[in-house]
Amino acid sequence: MQDGQLHYRYENASANLRLEHYVYRIGSYHYNWHTDFELLVVVKGSVELCASGARYVLDEDDMILINPNEGHATLGLRQDNTAMVLHIDPAFFRGYFGTDEMVSLRLVSDPARRSDPRLATIRRCLAQLMVLSARSDPASRLHYDASFYRLMSAIVPEGSGREDADTFRIDHGGNDVVNKLVAYIERNYRRRVTLADLARKTGYNTSYISQLFKDKLGINFSDYLTRVRLAAATAALSSSDARVSDIAAEYGFADLKAFNAAFKKTFGKSPTEYRGLLSADNRATDTVFKQVFVSADDEYVGMKLAGYIAGRSDGDAAAVTRKTTPFDDKALDDLRRSLEEMRSSLEQATAIAAELTTH
Repeated sequence: MQDGQLHYRYENASANLRLEHYVYRIGSYHYNWHTDFELLVVVKGSVELCASGARYVLDEDDMILINPNEGHATLGLRQDNTAMVLHIDPAFFRGYFGTDEMVSLRLVSDPARRSDPRLATIRRCLAQLMVLSARSDPASRLHYDASFYRLMSAIVPEGSGREDADTFRIDHGGNDVVNKLVAYIERNYRRRVTLADLARKTGYNTSYISQLFKDKLGINFSDYLTRVRLAAATAALSSSDARVSDIAAEYGFADLKAFNAAFKKTFGKSPTEYRGLLSADNRATDTVFKQVFVSADDEYVGMKLAGYIAGRSDGDAAAVTRKTTPFDDKALDDLRRSLEEMRSSLEQATAIAAELTTH
């Protein structure tokens, strides 16, 4: 836990387990992509999430899982829109899907499925992880890992994980080359960039470069270049009053028509329509986006986490009758009961394994 904020990192090298877990306020679009799986649960308010050209409206207690290298952005639709997020390094899956498997996980809730026991388990485990993160003793680390494995068993149904050719490859071979290509694009995206330019700058032929983008990032070169331009242009739409046509030219789009087409394909609306949706709350949140996380003393978030741990499918904050934080006695008592159940299950599994070993 960092400076009393709900933000921490956890690592268990022996299990290839590297996590980042936090609660934060959502403002305007920050179009991005990364190499982690990202599980997002809306704790308060309502959030629009765009991912890979699809648009979802997630209300309180809804969730979505974003795959590695999947372009995505969120927009807060009410006041104080808040989400709890867990980043999972895909290296964790090496022991299950191999080192060169395509891995893609699909999870998104809707009003009809919000009370599904599987989703309630995911919310409960996430809340338990947040509480346990404040403790560093060996027993708490064991219970933390147990909660994480329970979470993953709920996220990954039997038979899932292997999808089509657009999914993420666990193997990280060739990333040095990809990093050089990406760095060149980051430096030059405001001007015209072609595969031939990359070939001249790196010494690799265009066919090899094109295949690298598809194999390692899951998208082709032109789509990646458009992503980089969109990320910068989208930020400018909310942070400046510049004309949309000027923003298009500034960030590498051939013309306003090209910018409008790319923006609408990705976010389902035009840049002008998006600007019209931005509120004072969105802009205020942007000033501290992922620099300041929600406080561990936040009453509303504390009640939500306590509700999740207590097994309420909706984490109803109003159902918790007294003020609570993620770390008060009520939340910890509920957590201890849950951990006791896990401890009992672990003991039973250990006893069975020992018995099998003797035979």
